[in-house]
Amino acid sequence: MGVERRWSELPEARQAAAIGDFGTLLRVARTAARLTLIEAGQRCGYSAATLSRIERGRQRLTDVTVLRRLSAIFDIPPDLFGLMEIDGPAYHQSGPPIDRVRGEATRREGGDDPVRRRDVLGGLAGLVGSALAGSPPARATPPRRVVTSLEDVLLDGCPTPAGPVDPSRLRTALASAWSDFRACRYAGLSARLPQLVATATAGHAAAAGNERAMAAATLTRTYHLTIEVLLKLHEDGMAWSAMDRATQAARDADDPLLRAESARMSAIVLRRTRHVERAQQTLIGAAQALDESTGLTSGPQVATYGRLLATAAYTEALADRRDTALELLHEAGEAGRRSSAGDGFASVDVALYRVSVARVLGDFGAAVQYARALRPDQLGSVERRARYWEDYALALHGRGAYAESFRALQAAERTAPQEVRYRPWAQQLSVALLDADRRQTLPGLRSFATRIGVCP
Repeated sequence: MGVERRWSELPEARQAAAIGDFGTLLRVARTAARLTLIEAGQRCGYSAATLSRIERGRQRLTDVTVLRRLSAIFDIPPDLFGLMEIDGPAYHQSGPPIDRVRGEATRREGGDDPVRRRDVLGGLAGLVGSALAGSPPARATPPRRVVTSLEDVLLDGCPTPAGPVDPSRLRTALASAWSDFRACRYAGLSARLPQLVATATAGHAAAAGNERAMAAATLTRTYHLTIEVLLKLHEDGMAWSAMDRATQAARDADDPLLRAESARMSAIVLRRTRHVERAQQTLIGAAQALDESTGLTSGPQVATYGRLLATAAYTEALADRRDTALELLHEAGEAGRRSSAGDGFASVDVALYRVSVARVLGDFGAAVQYARALRPDQLGSVERRARYWEDYALALHGRGAYAESFRALQAAERTAPQEVRYRPWAQQLSVALLDADRRQTLPGLRSFATRIGVCP
């Protein structure tokens, strides 16, 4: 049995894990490894003084990404930090700032349930025949059983659609699917998405001449949507496969905006799978390439450039590089002012990123202040408004404002019910609020948790 197993089984370590005292856990792990504060700080990038404050509980560990990094550096079993065991390395984009959500409680209450996410993806509901726009999903009846999950499509298990692909009908179906995503209608979207991907793939394979670039563009946008859905549901492995295919299709489309957006999607997948430096290189490289190839002379070009910089700012914040994150966010703001809301990126979108960046940096007070200065109805889609309520609720929890956090969570459910029903952040926050509300001072919390499936 290794040293890390022996120290992790000490009563002091188990007690610290049980009450969410991550500073004590870090101290026990460090001393077991015979490291001084200076030596340990050099390993993880903190000063000895900062590490000492963390160990003494003066500076809280709240960000899931930081906890995963410390877990790997000091060989701390992830479950002691309340982290779910996963297959292979994972880097969560937006883990909630909750330092008392334990892995055991999350699994018991259904917080990050892969079965529920697979259900959305189509393992149970994804019976998809010729499910293009306006067509209900076909029943899966032998011998004409069609693909039953998005995973089948990504693993090349999807049959070629019968007959030629109508490009116009396919684009209409794709536009409808994007509308579902922006409205957070994930269940209906996931039932239609596998056949949409299969049809777009077949259309691209059959296209020739001048039609091939247009078919490649449609396929690229289809994979972008697929990545968005998979990331929402934390299906990072499948998102990686979709990312690779989107990149290939974007090359065929020969459109600088599509290439830039594919790079942005790729970077998000990379950082979610712990390739943070590569993700940032991808984002900055894509922004530079877009600037050089287009001169940023049109609204859509500036909007795409701004999205790249905003995503890069969030990535830097996750890596706890505050100054660079704020600098990139400022540059994204300049692009937002030059762009227009019609291009999908404007100053209001930068304001939403500002809330997110402050939250992941642990500046919960600033995040709450930014959120209160932003009206949700200013945001252009249900999906963005849901993101607003997510950041606001988590930032309020980070400040210990549990009643306000619960109200924000309820607002998220009213805005986008499926966002709360299927996304891990909402489930984990609900468990954390239940844990904090021992005296049951939050009316309606238990019934809310029961309704979204995280309370027995």
